[in-house]
Amino acid sequence: MNELTTWVRRSVCVAVWLAVAGLHGCGGSDAEPHVPALDDFRYGHVLNSAYQQSKHVLSSASTPPSSGWSPIQFQTAYGLNLVQTVNNKPLGYGVKVAIIVAYHYPNLQLDLNKFAQKFGLTPITLKIINQAGNASNSNWALEAGLQVQMVNTVSPGAIVYVIEAKSEGQQDMRTAIRTAQNVGVNVVSMPFGAPEGASLDYGPPFAPVSGMVWIAASGDTGVTNFPATHPGVIAVGGTSAQLTRDNTLQSESAWESAAAGMSSVAEMPQFQKIPSVQEANTTAYRSIPDVAFHADVMNGALVYSSVNGGYLMVGGTSVSTAFFTGVVAIANASRTAKNKPLLTSISGQGVLLQDSLYRLMSTYGGPTNSTVLNDVVDGSAGYGAYPAGPGYDIATGLGSLKVQKFIEYMDTQ
Repeated sequence: MNELTTWVRRSVCVAVWLAVAGLHGCGGSDAEPHVPALDDFRYGHVLNSAYQQSKHVLSSASTPPSSGWSPIQFQTAYGLNLVQTVNNKPLGYGVKVAIIVAYHYPNLQLDLNKFAQKFGLTPITLKIINQAGNASNSNWALEAGLQVQMVNTVSPGAIVYVIEAKSEGQQDMRTAIRTAQNVGVNVVSMPFGAPEGASLDYGPPFAPVSGMVWIAASGDTGVTNFPATHPGVIAVGGTSAQLTRDNTLQSESAWESAAAGMSSVAEMPQFQKIPSVQEANTTAYRSIPDVAFHADVMNGALVYSSVNGGYLMVGGTSVSTAFFTGVVAIANASRTAKNKPLLTSISGQGVLLQDSLYRLMSTYGGPTNSTVLNDVVDGSAGYGAYPAGPGYDIATGLGSLKVQKFIEYMDTQ
């Protein structure tokens, strides 16, 4: 019996994720509004509260605020600007990425085009799979916009599918997950989750398919969330990063609101059974996140959302999840150019990305002098429950990545 099946048979269902209480929208004009159930998934973005309060001032704004991070800041902070293109193709070229959200947003491509024009990017032509009809939700629209704009920032050569689930309900979201599997994408972004809770079993959510990497937000309520706790998923947490004047990374600390901790369900997977992890996690269960990137809402990502009034500054582990999704797409494109197999996140199905990540604890100068990892040693996550420290820690996992060095490292795996 493989690790995935073993975990699933012990799995429990999930309860409500109160990531951003009070921000839930309603259904479209031709559908009854969806009333959230206790086990519905919730999006992982957090709108800057000060910006939200002044949203009416910016309802027709064509210029983004100066305090949020622009594409060039994300690219420079983590060394994306140093990554060499392959055969003059854009980064992530040809890799199929799926972004799973709930509800339909008809302006998604138009918003991406406007964002790309503003920041000198070439917009990706989205492949939208609408399972929601005309049912819409302004908060999920913002989530979808954040995801596609960030992926476009990081891996502009990717082929991006946006799978719009009928609702955020368990069954509808799982239908969207199965759609990603059926389409045959290579990387899947799941910027949502719900706490492990209740005792129902919805069955295996992720098929053991080779060449697919599943990525999920750890969450923004401090507590661990599903599907991030699933051992076949890369869990992405959050940091608070400060930049120099030339946009390089000056400092990085754990973001207090980012979810971190141990699963109450998933046993510690084999890739975490190494001394550096077991010193920090003395339980028998999986700890999350695996990696973390900038997600602080106080200087979050700039996102254009016409249905929400224009440019917004958005934080949360949805931001870091979308960023890492683009990074994995770049790694896959580089591997493909070198005739190497695509990465996977399901044990026993190929080159396991988790194995390569955790191997950095003992190679390439890791953990404290790594040429690939940015060791996050300050701050805490899980609402202060888990302090960051040298090497692996529960707050940020392995830390963040120097993307250029990470791509070079993954070429050797």
